[in-house]
Amino acid sequence: MMSLILYGFTAGAVATVNPCGFALLPAWFAREVAAHGEQPLTVRFVRSVWAGLTVSLGFVVIFAAAGLVFASGAAWLGQALPWVGVLIGLAFAAIGVIWLTGLRLPGGRLAAPCRRVNVKYGSFGFGLSYGLASISCTLPVFTAVAGMSFLTDESFSPVGVLSFLGGAATVLVLVAVAGASSGAALSRIVAHSTQALRRLSGGLTLIAGIYISLYWGRLFLGDTPLVDEVIYWVGARASGAATFLSSQGGLTLLVFGILAVAGLAWSFAFFLQGKRKLLSGEE
Repeated sequence: MMSLILYGFTAGAVATVNPCGFALLPAWFAREVAAHGEQPLTVRFVRSVWAGLTVSLGFVVIFAAAGLVFASGAAWLGQALPWVGVLIGLAFAAIGVIWLTGLRLPGGRLAAPCRRVNVKYGSFGFGLSYGLASISCTLPVFTAVAGMSFLTDESFSPVGVLSFLGGAATVLVLVAVAGASSGAALSRIVAHSTQALRRLSGGLTLIAGIYISLYWGRLFLGDTPLVDEVIYWVGARASGAATFLSSQGGLTLLVFGILAVAGLAWSFAFFLQGKRKLLSGEE
């Protein structure tokens, strides 16, 4: 059982740095840099942890759903994935352009509801997109973890899948916390200019969208040496990150990251409790 937990956790962590969707990891970081406006670090921290957990859930839901579709014998999904990948890349590129240029699209009555939906479910949607962009590289690993979960007992045990989710969540939460902390610091450096942070986030999101589009679009472009060089370079970076995360040093770093986030959460909770007592006049 312990070997399944360790394998699932490692596989989930490595899945977040797969070559197919690797560019979305800095885009996720950039999103959290620009998110939460000029709110205090405490609020940013709490929201970034929740956002990381939510995006991880969306990430894993895609693999679970795709695994069931493939298990049912539906071959159409494999043929549709390149088109889905290109559309996701173009969507991220469009979002990046909007953030980078500061464009305001006419929304009318739909603007406010869409903004509320993005605030509530934007992280989950990002996780779904991340999963769809990554599915070609990572689905075999997920299915291997899910398959091993059947071998632990006569009935299915969710331990492997939950460990996979935990590994992915660890990386994505740590990236979100790093982005939120950087955003809090940068907001002071740029004189609380949220627009500057939004444009920085837009630039990274645009680059991520272009990469995802090229990664999947090269299947339709034919012989494109320049695109292949870009894909190869990013793939090498992703492979290096995956190798590190699957090593003892990488796993140790992730464990320390979990402990650090848990310690910060406890510290913030203790601080807020003391502040409430102070405001209420309690001793």
